[in-house]
Amino acid sequence: MLRLPKRTRIILLFLLGIGLPSLILGYLAFRGVQNDQALIEKARIDEHRRMTEQIVGLMDEKIGAVEHACSEAVKDSQGATDEDLAKRLASLIDEHPLVEQVFMLKGPDTVHFPAARFLYIRDGQRSSIASPKRPSSIASLIQSGERWEFQERNYPQALAAYEQAVEQSAGDDSKGRLLNAVARVQKKSALPQDAISTYKKIAADFGRVTISDGLPLGLAARLELGSLCRETEDDSSALESFMDAYTSLVHREWTLEKAQFELFAGRVKDCIHGIISNPPPDLDLQSFKNDFQRLEEEEKEQRNRTERSLAFEEKAAADLEAKISGPEDDPSLSASRLTLDIGRQSYLVSILRQTDRSSDEANGVWGIILDADRLRGDILGPALLQYASSKETSWAVKARDGSTILTSENSPTGTVTVRANFVSNFPDWSLEFYQPPPRLLSTFLLSRQGVYFYMFLLIAGILVFGLILTVRAVSRELELARMKSDFVSTISHEFKSPLTSIRQLAEMLHSGRVPSEERRREYYDVLLEQSERLSLLTENILNLARIEEGRKEFVFEKTDIGALLKEIVTSIQDRVRHEGFSIELEIKKDLPSIKADRVALAQVVTNLIDNAVKYSGESRRIIVRASEESAFLTIAVKDFGIGIKKEDLDRVFERFFRGGDELTRTVKGSGLGLTLVKEIVEAHDGTVYAESEPGKGSAFFIRLPLPRDEEQQDA
Repeated sequence: MLRLPKRTRIILLFLLGIGLPSLILGYLAFRGVQNDQALIEKARIDEHRRMTEQIVGLMDEKIGAVEHACSEAVKDSQGATDEDLAKRLASLIDEHPLVEQVFMLKGPDTVHFPAARFLYIRDGQRSSIASPKRPSSIASLIQSGERWEFQERNYPQALAAYEQAVEQSAGDDSKGRLLNAVARVQKKSALPQDAISTYKKIAADFGRVTISDGLPLGLAARLELGSLCRETEDDSSALESFMDAYTSLVHREWTLEKAQFELFAGRVKDCIHGIISNPPPDLDLQSFKNDFQRLEEEEKEQRNRTERSLAFEEKAAADLEAKISGPEDDPSLSASRLTLDIGRQSYLVSILRQTDRSSDEANGVWGIILDADRLRGDILGPALLQYASSKETSWAVKARDGSTILTSENSPTGTVTVRANFVSNFPDWSLEFYQPPPRLLSTFLLSRQGVYFYMFLLIAGILVFGLILTVRAVSRELELARMKSDFVSTISHEFKSPLTSIRQLAEMLHSGRVPSEERRREYYDVLLEQSERLSLLTENILNLARIEEGRKEFVFEKTDIGALLKEIVTSIQDRVRHEGFSIELEIKKDLPSIKADRVALAQVVTNLIDNAVKYSGESRRIIVRASEESAFLTIAVKDFGIGIKKEDLDRVFERFFRGGDELTRTVKGSGLGLTLVKEIVEAHDGTVYAESEPGKGSAFFIRLPLPRDEEQQDA
């Protein structure tokens, strides 16, 4: 029957008794976690559906409220004048920012915006403006003035004729046009201040009067006023005049065609840029720059709105008529919602149903255009933050082309759990909620089985830790048992060798077979050496046993280290002289005495020298040094023998340890000498360490603390 090693049996028993049940328990815990994960995912999907219903319902509710308000406003405005209707609808748009425009569909080719406030109108859309009829006397004065101005170039006479006509004129249109002629002639007459005063009066009192091609006098007056102020080097007044003109353009004070607006807006902005880029040193431009930047942003916004409305007005009628002219599937519906694409523009349109669609223009089909940006920013965004505010919830709102309109703070990843459209597919966006990728760690933290899994991990960790400690302890004990076995064998050999030598030499001396006195004396030296060797070996074993059992008592007394070393070296030198060894003793002068156990310390030095003798190899030189270093007395024993490997250097003081080198193992020894050295030195509060290089010898150092001054005085 195969018998496994003890360590292998321990590991195998652990795997069968602990490892396998732990794997089964871990698998069951993992299956439980999977079930919990499935339940969590189902709960999350239900939660996402509830959020979707709330958000979609809120959007439909808000849009329905706007549609109802618009329907009521249109119903209440039936029979009202165009001006009253425009005011009511403008008030409705201001009250409901979600409404971009309110329109009326009049047949298949006409869309009308009753409350439109465009930045400009399409070119050619303005009707011609007839010149006002003037009395014959005023007409005669105007003719005279034009003749003096343009033909004779007699500006004083022309100015007099125009001023006389102004005095006789009664209507605003006629007076405003005549004042414009007066200012023009004043400018030609090199009377800039008079012209400035006249243009200021025109801008203040006759700003809405139009001249040729529908050009408003107020705009022309401000432009001329700014130019005259620049000519007179009054840049501050010029900048104010140009800013007033630009403000009036952006705020739609006059109705201009697109080409007119582009012309005058470009001219005004060029003039403003010219002053700002090269301002006079005494002019503070910061407030002007801020106002100008704000007006440019407002112009851009108004331009986009105007272009959208003009494109809808021009091209939407036919598409709208085609979509709403068919029979209604459900007459109870009060509105029809649709998304209309015109060019690159997309419009959210809600048609307000009218029960009467007769030929009367007043009973056309009304509708509203909803502002998609407002719908997204003012309603949908807050709704998502309200109902889907959890940091673990990820969602996205996407357009028809797949582009993302809104997204959650945490980037949407994973699979889509719920995808829903809004009521009537209006707006035509999709709302998507995402299931994040499963996170094993968070699953374990949240699941009930995770608790058992952690308990299993804790128990398994403790068991594994215990197994490691057990295996290490068993390995240590096995190693110690091997070392003890080697020790017994070595000690037996160590005792047997000197005893055999002593017996043989004693028998020879006893029987009188020694031929000469010199040989007899040599035998006596060997007997003495072998007996001292046995004595040292016995003392090492007994002292180590006493120290480990705590029975060793040290007697500390004042000891002259120099004298002690001389005595030890002399004794050992006599013993090993016949082997050719030379032990050199180097002692620093005036070496202080220390408190030590003289016998124990002598055994330490003896063991080190004996060790040096054993491992000297071919070398026969040993050096023993003693010196004072800082607050320590250092004793060093150095040989020039076989040395110690670097990996064995830290273990030489362990019990029974002997280096792995074959040359080292051939040297007789018990493996206890250096262990005893370390124990005795540490009992003296000292330290011992070794330095060595294979092939160059070893050096062992003992550092013993010197007594303090007060201790020396007490001694």
